Amino acid sequence: MVKTSIEDDTEIYVINDKCSKDWSVSYSVSGDSYVCGCKLFQRLGLVCSHIFWVLRNRKLKLVPDHLHGGRWLKSNFVKPVHCGFVDDIEKALIIDVATQEWRDMHGDFFEVAQTIKGNVDQIRAFRQIIAEGKKAIFGEGIVLSISDKRQMIENFYGSQAPSEIDVHPPDVVKTKGSGRRPLTRLEQAMKMKAKPGRKCAECGEVGNHDARNCKKIKEKQKIK
Repeated sequence: MVKTSIEDDTEIYVINDKCSKDWSVSYSVSGDSYVCGCKLFQRLGLVCSHIFWVLRNRKLKLVPDHLHGGRWLKSNFVKPVHCGFVDDIEKALIIDVATQEWRDMHGDFFEVAQTIKGNVDQIRAFRQIIAEGKKAIFGEGIVLSISDKRQMIENFYGSQAPSEIDVHPPDVVKTKGSGRRPLTRLEQAMKMKAKPGRKCAECGEVGNHDARNCKKIKEKQKIK
């Protein structure tokens, strides 16, 4: 909630924050200065949210120089380290046009909404204007033909739909382990027989065993 009043050359804004507390921001037109009742700028050198709201409502793109606060400027830290600081450095200002336009639109809407508050006829007329604007922007209530829809889609993607489409069958893929089956006992025996034998270090026979699983060694251990 915001209430405004003008006294001489001073504009007074009464802002109600999220804690339901009112703060007054005074703007001097002649001196181009802002003073808030919370005194955050005077105490810490930081611009409070109440002054920021007034700056946004007045559609200012730059914060006034007297609100910069010398305590937090980079020059105060560069000077003792590098023995000097050039004050007339060119500053590149990058402004997001879309964001600024959105903020201006929000400010205009809020200003009109506060002005027509309590007047039913003006509120209905304003809502009618918004509804007509939505139809004009989003095309609500307009039925497009098939050719218009196709043209809109082609303009969106930046290419035209082909007249012929070739569809190919999917590639044959064989995954790892596919097509295998467990071997039977006969096949396992044949595979073991075809495998070259090796000499056992314990019994001296050539076969498919070694000293760890030699049957003769196990029989001797059982006899003992």
